[in-house]
Amino acid sequence: MSSTTWMEGDGPAGMSWRAWTLVLVIAAAALFPGITAVPVMDRDEGRYLQATKQMMETGDYVDIRLQDTTRYGYPIGTYWAKAATANLFGGAEAPAWAYRLPSFLAGAIAVLGTAWLAARIGGPATGVGAGLLLAVSLVVAVESRTARSDALLLACVVVAQAALWRLARSTGDRTAFRGAPLVFWAAHAVGVLIKGPIITLVVALTVAAWCVWNRDRALLRRLHVVKGLAITALVVLPWLIAITLKTDNAYLEEAIGRSLMGKVATGDRAHGAPPGYHLVALFIAFWPGALLAGAAAAMAWARRQDPDIRFLVCWFVPTFLVFEAVATKLPHYTMPTYPALAVLAALVLTTGFRPGGRWNWGHRVVVGIFCVVTTVLALVPLAGTVHFGIPVTLEPVLATAAGATVLAAGLRLLRDSSAKRLRDLAIAVAVFYGLTFQGVFPSLDVIWPSRTLARTVDGLSGCASKPVAITGYAEPSVVFYLGTETGLGEPADAAELLKRNPDCGIAVTTAGDREAFLAAAVAVGANPRELVSFDAFNYTRGKPVTMTVYLAEGTKLRRR
Repeated sequence: MSSTTWMEGDGPAGMSWRAWTLVLVIAAAALFPGITAVPVMDRDEGRYLQATKQMMETGDYVDIRLQDTTRYGYPIGTYWAKAATANLFGGAEAPAWAYRLPSFLAGAIAVLGTAWLAARIGGPATGVGAGLLLAVSLVVAVESRTARSDALLLACVVVAQAALWRLARSTGDRTAFRGAPLVFWAAHAVGVLIKGPIITLVVALTVAAWCVWNRDRALLRRLHVVKGLAITALVVLPWLIAITLKTDNAYLEEAIGRSLMGKVATGDRAHGAPPGYHLVALFIAFWPGALLAGAAAAMAWARRQDPDIRFLVCWFVPTFLVFEAVATKLPHYTMPTYPALAVLAALVLTTGFRPGGRWNWGHRVVVGIFCVVTTVLALVPLAGTVHFGIPVTLEPVLATAAGATVLAAGLRLLRDSSAKRLRDLAIAVAVFYGLTFQGVFPSLDVIWPSRTLARTVDGLSGCASKPVAITGYAEPSVVFYLGTETGLGEPADAAELLKRNPDCGIAVTTAGDREAFLAAAVAVGANPRELVSFDAFNYTRGKPVTMTVYLAEGTKLRRR
């Protein structure tokens, strides 16, 4: 990668402060737009938001509940992080973006940590390249905008693996329990508190592969495993003991017995897929950096005797293969391996590596896949707008044009592996994300029925409290918008609400439950009248939905 002297300086890892600023600015531009605009997404984000909101409402920061249902799939760390930022912006009344801030900050930390590690391995240009490639990868862009746990886990994995690299490349047989070992175990402890043993799996497989490949167990001695596990226990056990005592072992039974083991043995929640799924998903999840995946694989094989390359392979390959073997599969599951791939891809650019022989054909196939994926992604904003019958405005047209620019920038990067070309690619992707996440997606009202329903309810005045009962639609986002007491039940429950509270009650039904609701209303003596009906698309089910809002005759509620 030519013209990189400006990246060298007295900042961390030998990168100049100008280089660090470039990485941070592009990371912010790629990861932040849309955080304040995209409505609450179902279902995992809606669950995290509502469960965190209930913690602040009740003051109980030990138990995890979604209305009256337990939510024991993962530990408490993510909820505490979301509550910490939400409390700064209104507490239980905070908007959704306040809960998303930890994910954005974690995404930025992961990018900066990857840049640091890459700079230590291949120099400042490699650091900038790896940081930019991770920052603009699609899966990191999505998770950094979403109030879930995966961006937080990624940040912990990057910090832990950077410390582990220091230890793996150390020449001493046993280091003191400070510096790299302490950072490693602190990151591991926080990662366990966020998403259980996933971080343990990643780092343990890396350590095991490194020791077996090098036929040397010195890394285990440098880790101070007993002391490190004590640090993890010190961080995790207080809450684990508290939740176990509070729930009489219910948390452990659900988290380990049903959630963790269920994902390993069977396709949890209909997310099963055969081996090879993650390899295919990589070309979308790590887009646009997947453009260099074939060349990165060729370079890793050619330079497999290099200790730094070997460490990156030990990070990426074993964890990736384990997730391929696990029955439950979602695209973001392999995200903890992508920093290693980002460093390898950046090394391809900075060393000028060109795959040869059979690897060259593989590289060409990967480039072809990149062109297809980029074309499809570029068309999504415009095609989605047309598909849902939304009038085409300038934003989806510009977003599609930006996607086309990404394709051109990616192909130029292959011909000229310069810092300028990589920067141009990253900027083009950031513009595409900004237009899509900040402008196009939030404007597609048809795919956000919960937001539309919330706006309808907010538009009614006349009562201080407006209890709502919904039948036929039970997404967690609607509970977050309308309040914890929102009823998600049967048609008879919605009819009973109007009978019990004719002045201020609101009943909502889908087309499938409408006749049953009206019959139940007649049976209990309620007198519903239709206020409004709207068509939407429930993307979590992949089906259209028609929702009708009913008030009781004589209601005090009026449109503002």
